[in-house]
Amino acid sequence: MTTVEILRLLLRLTHALAAALWLGGGAYYVMALRPQLRDADPARLAMAREAQRAFGEWASTLTLVMIVTGVILVYDRLTDGQGTLVYVVVLGVKIVAALAAFWLTGAFTRRVTSRRQPARTGRAARINRSLLVLLLGGTAFVLGVALAASYPSGIGQR
Repeated sequence: MTTVEILRLLLRLTHALAAALWLGGGAYYVMALRPQLRDADPARLAMAREAQRAFGEWASTLTLVMIVTGVILVYDRLTDGQGTLVYVVVLGVKIVAALAAFWLTGAFTRRVTSRRQPARTGRAARINRSLLVLLLGGTAFVLGVALAASYPSGIGQR
């Protein structure tokens, strides 16, 4: 294995691990933690807010890692001349789904550490938004797996 092949492998692993942690953490919060907080006492709600804040910091870092490694991987794959039109279209859908999920989480907005404004859309809309983030993130993840499986890995093949 050459140094370039090792770097490609490390980039792919880093990208996949960041995506799995980002998506898994969000799924845990939406499907397991948040339902347990309905009608919770103020102490449990405060603990959940602190856990969400802490994960939000990790999620921001993971988002940055996914974007940086993703840009490098896209450049590497599209400049070698092996990407087909189908590959590029699926990749485009994956990128749009990921960016939409990041945008819905507020990853591209400046966070204000003072008081947060109450949501204007109500609880049902927040639940739907969270599920939409998971759906978009899951779509991007599955498409990434499909693309990786259908495209030469670059390890021992170039």
